[in-house]
Amino acid sequence: MAEEPKKEECLELKNIKYQTMLLNNNTKIYETTPNTSNIERFLEKELEININKPWTKLGKGSKLKKINEYVISYSNEKDYTEEQTKKLKRYLLSCLERKKLQKTKDVTYCIQTNKILAIPALTFNDNTRKFTLRKNEKKTPKTNNTKNKTTKIRRKKTKIDKNNKE
Repeated sequence: MAEEPKKEECLELKNIKYQTMLLNNNTKIYETTPNTSNIERFLEKELEININKPWTKLGKGSKLKKINEYVISYSNEKDYTEEQTKKLKRYLLSCLERKKLQKTKDVTYCIQTNKILAIPALTFNDNTRKFTLRKNEKKTPKTNNTKNKTTKIRRKKTKIDKNNKE
């Protein structure tokens, strides 16, 4: 009995495909059978597509791998102990979870080599022995700047107008 509904579904599917073929004036129906070679080609294409993406387009899993590779190379470069490398790894993973390493300016990433070149805001405080991300942005409120300029211009115009009337 289980085979009968499957056959019916297959027949219905074939009928729908045939009808769409007639409506669209397509004479050939391409059906691909799942072979290991087809699956391998598909997976290779997916890998090529996913590899050459910028930092913002990478998935969370690939970002984690890239961060782990960066931690190893960075700790070797700076001669950190195992404890410090573990702290750095934990800190960067928590920053990734808190979405502090999402933008392209947060992480310098090379698409050709698929490696993180640097994290510009990353600093190590020798006194507290902790890693931190410091922001270099200095934000100025836009509303204050524009209001001051417009009021000064208006005041000058009113003074000139008063002098002209007299």
